[in-house]
Parts: sequence; C-alpha cells; structure tokens
Amino acid sequence: MIKFSRAGWNNVIIFAVLGFILLINATHDNVFSSAENTEQQTRQETPILGDNAVVLTLTVNQQIKIERIGKTWRAIPANISGQALEQMMMTWQKSIATPVDAPIGIDEQLALIVSVELASQPHALLLSLHTTEYELLIFNHQTKLWSALPLQIYSQLLPLQIFGN
Repeated sequence: MIKFSRAGWNNVIIFAVLGFILLINATHDNVFSSAENTEQQTRQETPILGDNAVVLTLTVNQQIKIERIGKTWRAIPANISGQALEQMMMTWQKSIATPVDAPIGIDEQLALIVSVELASQPHALLLSLHTTEYELLIFNHQTKLWSALPLQIYSQLLPLQIFGN
C-alpha cells in the first residue's frame, strides 16, 4: 500500500474529484450535441406572430377585420364578438408553430390571406394559411418560412362564425 500523509491523501482525493468532474463535463457535451439535437434546435417551435406580439388589427382575405379597442376586440362585420372573439385573438397570440420544409403542390389561390398589424412592426405581417388533411400550414411572406400547426387549431384561429355562418 502507498503511504501518504493526511495532506497527501487529501490531494489525491481532490485530484480524483476534479478528474471525475472533467470527465462528466466532457461526456455531457457529447451527449447533447448529437445530430438529432442540433436538427431539433434549428427547428425550434416559435409563436406564429412572434414573441410578446401586440396585435393591433387582423384582417382575413381583406373582408373581415378584427381591431383592438383598448383591451377588447371588435370585428367588422360583427359576426363574432365577446368571449368567442377574445378566445380567437388569444389563440392567435399564443399559438406556437413548428417550422417545416416548403410543401409541394400547394395551390396559392386556395390560401386564406391574413394580414396582422403588430405594435412593434412598421409593416403588416402577411401570412398565407393552407389546410391539408393533417395540419394547417402557414407561410410567412416576410421571412419566407413555412410552419405547421395541428389542424384542430384552425377552428380556433378562424371560427366559422367569423365568416357569418
């Protein structure tokens, strides 16, 4: 057995613990920098209107306009109001979409065009909404990026009553 003084054993223990910590840190970086994780990090979910967006007006196909009046909302034409309109606008502000690759075979003429004026931006945000069998695809004309939401969100973003049905 190796004979060390008390101070010598303390040094051995300290260096062993430091070596163990360095080993853990080195393997920790390798575990979380896999190709799978880096792809997920580049495709992070983002709010469709941006972080902390304050909507001033939202226009659908240049026919329906929702505008902020103080802390409430008003629709023109007034097909929707009250809590249903509040819920709709909250869904717009809180929905988080997943970035996707540009879909093939989307007909631009079938898109719903939504223009959103935000308090933090000088120009309106222009979005094209496309429904597929499984999801709602959103094309942001400013960033030229596609994102997807579950199809069930569509009826919350644009309830049927907004169209006067």
